[in-house]
Amino acid sequence: MRRACLPLSLARYSLFTANQRSMPRFFARFFLLGMLLAVRAWGQGAAYGDWQLHLPAWRPLGLAEAGNRLYVRAESSFYFYDKSLNTTQLLSRRDGLSDVGVAALAYDSASAQLVVVYNNGNIDLLGANGGVRNVTDLLRKESQIAKKIYQVQVYNGLAYIGTTLGVVVLDLAKREVRDTYSAVGPGGQTITSYATVVLHDTVYASTSAGILRGRISTAVNLLDYRSWTADGPTPTSSPARVYEQLVAYRGHAVTASTYRGVDYLAGVGAARRWRSVPNGYGNYARRLRVSAGQLLVAFDGSALRRFDAPTGYLADVLPAAAVGTIAADAVRETDGTYYVASYDKGLLRFAPGTTTAPEVILPNAPATALSYGLLANAVTNTVDVFSGGYSADNGVQFNLRQGFYEYKDRQWTTYTATSYPSPTGYPSLLDLSHGTRTPDGTLYMASYGNGLLEWKGVGQFRQFTYNTPGSPLRSSLPTTDPNYPSFVRVTDVAADPTSGQVWVINRHQLAGVPGLFRFRPANATWLVVPAYTGFENLDRITVDNFGNPWATRSRAQGISGVVAYDTASQKPFYFSTNEGLPSNSLNAVVRDRVGDIWVGTGAGVAVFNDPSQLVSAASQGTALANGFKLPVAQSGSGLFPTLYNETVRCIAIDGANRKWFGTPNGLWLFNATATEALLHFTTANSPLPSNSIVDLAVNDKTGEVFVATDAGLVSYQGSASVTDGAPSCAQVSPNPVRPDFAGTVGISGVANNAQVRITDIAGHLVYSTHAAGGTVTWNLADTAGRRVRSGVYLVLTSDADGKNTCVSKVAVLSN
Repeated sequence: MRRACLPLSLARYSLFTANQRSMPRFFARFFLLGMLLAVRAWGQGAAYGDWQLHLPAWRPLGLAEAGNRLYVRAESSFYFYDKSLNTTQLLSRRDGLSDVGVAALAYDSASAQLVVVYNNGNIDLLGANGGVRNVTDLLRKESQIAKKIYQVQVYNGLAYIGTTLGVVVLDLAKREVRDTYSAVGPGGQTITSYATVVLHDTVYASTSAGILRGRISTAVNLLDYRSWTADGPTPTSSPARVYEQLVAYRGHAVTASTYRGVDYLAGVGAARRWRSVPNGYGNYARRLRVSAGQLLVAFDGSALRRFDAPTGYLADVLPAAAVGTIAADAVRETDGTYYVASYDKGLLRFAPGTTTAPEVILPNAPATALSYGLLANAVTNTVDVFSGGYSADNGVQFNLRQGFYEYKDRQWTTYTATSYPSPTGYPSLLDLSHGTRTPDGTLYMASYGNGLLEWKGVGQFRQFTYNTPGSPLRSSLPTTDPNYPSFVRVTDVAADPTSGQVWVINRHQLAGVPGLFRFRPANATWLVVPAYTGFENLDRITVDNFGNPWATRSRAQGISGVVAYDTASQKPFYFSTNEGLPSNSLNAVVRDRVGDIWVGTGAGVAVFNDPSQLVSAASQGTALANGFKLPVAQSGSGLFPTLYNETVRCIAIDGANRKWFGTPNGLWLFNATATEALLHFTTANSPLPSNSIVDLAVNDKTGEVFVATDAGLVSYQGSASVTDGAPSCAQVSPNPVRPDFAGTVGISGVANNAQVRITDIAGHLVYSTHAAGGTVTWNLADTAGRRVRSGVYLVLTSDADGKNTCVSKVAVLSN
């Protein structure tokens, strides 16, 4: 692909008419050849319209063991590990879940249900058969204080959920909240509950008012604070202890307090009292867990420990160096295998008898949910995600060194100082924000702090900054400032697809100093664009078909609009609302496949239809004949400028020149002219983890649309790709089509924007259409809208001239 998602125009063809029912001569020939020649047809791939999650599995926070499955809630994702298959699977709305952001988990073995509680209070019950039952009682519960979920424990068909609203009791069979014990502190004060445990006929709750207990009986009203009794260890020092961990172990209540150690309740009658574990002190009390007969204790910065009943002391199980700085949770198998949710190392598996060198279990996923910029490229068949960035509103750096990660052949590779600690392998640059690739596949990245990075692989890179010989890049700070080297701010880069030269924006906000440059990779030389007004404070950039750059002006400091530069005449052009922009607040600029320039603004989108005007006006010394125009689309009962009431943050162009728009309110797909809305995805009708879209990119080779949100990355299998060279008809998916399949069949690798006819094996026309770029999609319906019968169908395609023909077979199975 070219810059951040690029276009193509759909053309109309006259080879077929709607009422034709016979095949032209060339198609007849290919029909006969199709009967005699083997045609590659039995392919399998992602279904069109399907979604895939790319959420990080690093930083696990909690575990729930459910037979062969170990469920893991991580900071930005939720997944399970299948112990018998040694596989992982991310879970999301596409699997029937109702929400995102898992706060607590617990498994009820009696009903074979997993209780999933989300940060907002929504609850899902996952059954053994894969079914999901949603309970919204806690979600809908109004409160004057912010809801926060701590832990959930299951006992006798009830799930006790610790929250800032108190103890919420969920009936798993009835799937409803039975009670909420809130104002049960001393004198009826409202409590926060952290954890709950039931011993015999008594419920214990660790709360903001200490540990409270109440008797479970039909004769006792636990909604009345007088039914609860303070029953916790006596504080021995200030500040008073907060007991956030509470479990039952061998008939005893056991609790852990941050910085104050582990205590357990033992004895009967007058001897009943809380006793401290002598060596049970640590830092933050992260987790108490009873697993396979052991009481496991996890404090931050220390070994994973277990309670040794004969001695009454804690004994080390796994060393701190092995489990990481934060062992957020752990479970033990009966064979002695340990699974540890290490916040800084991932999900770890320690084989029986092993205390070092654990197996790291991670789904194939990026290292972080932070996705600031995206770049897809069909030549290298890669998608690169840049996890740095800066504030577009005020230009402030994020000061992140989280590198970038790359998706190729359905595998993610992370490039950071952690994965490649030697600076000769990977230079740990600040705030990688955007990127571009030259025709030979070389990746150029914009660092908002450390200049320009040319990347050809590990150990094969060049960095260009303020002190690189010949580099015109400069810092936004005075040369006398000691932080000067860390403020060489490159916001964006764009490669000219013809010359392979790279345009570079160096924002420094110093009036009268150049900020736009063209880099020639072959000899590492630079063209310096004169310091025209505003060129020191640009943001995003693309290159038109004439090699001229178009850039948005930064929104910082009240600067706005679009600038373009004609390289031949060295003349700048400025565009604002006076030249047709719907808003001077600019977020994105891209070139589509017919060469038009599209911009995303704070009030919809606009297009400059004929960039050749720039060349003509510059050479003739005349003003531009036209400015930007606003596409108009149907909205309700009227016609309005497209997305006129939306902030369009990013634009991507698919293989059919259709426009994908990212907004704070979801993802849109429009036709090639942006005059008709085709799709609108939000968290309500898709697996998007958030409605806030940050960036978009389309892989022209596959048609896959990558969507960066403020909560992580997902991709959507689009129906438009680009065929490079002669058509191959290489991929039919799914094939064969099973009786229960209700989706869309796709054939990729056909001639771009091809004419398509689908016939049965006898040559009777079933359906006709046009390809979207290099991909044909078919909903298995005939011209009358009926699902076709079982059989083998031929997909016959050609370009408008009847050339670049292709024949594919699709086998359809019906009940």
